[in-house]
Amino acid sequence: MDKSTILAAVDQAFGQLPRPKIMLRDPTHCEECIDHETVMQTVTPQTVSLNEIGNPGWDPICYVTDDTYAYFMPGFVRLALDGDNEYAYPYLDQLFFHLGHTDRIAAFNADQRRAVAQLIDYISENLLDVIIQYCLEIDFDHVNANLAAAS
Repeated sequence: MDKSTILAAVDQAFGQLPRPKIMLRDPTHCEECIDHETVMQTVTPQTVSLNEIGNPGWDPICYVTDDTYAYFMPGFVRLALDGDNEYAYPYLDQLFFHLGHTDRIAAFNADQRRAVAQLIDYISENLLDVIIQYCLEIDFDHVNANLAAAS
């Protein structure tokens, strides 16, 4: 399976979801939440970039609803697989974090979970060296555990 096949599978499973009107669970909770809501309202799965979500210390994705997460999943996967050298894949760790340390996968439907399972298979077959190099094994295992628990 190649990268374009995985991106297509994720897009097929998640790409037709309606855009949520509100992105965060509590968009007016504080100034940070207001800022995150404003930022997420300006992007789509096709345009979201590391400029908006690439800083783990200022990450709006920690606060988005499950519907918002699913809506943006094609963009998250695109960013996570965007690389082909030892310095690339700058979003892979955040993808693992959000899928492995939350109940996001449990909120996905069966087709969406299958697409995530295909993604994880692709990553294990093609990016294992990246996982090891960046010490992402534990987060990768959490994603696999969440997939198994949700199935």
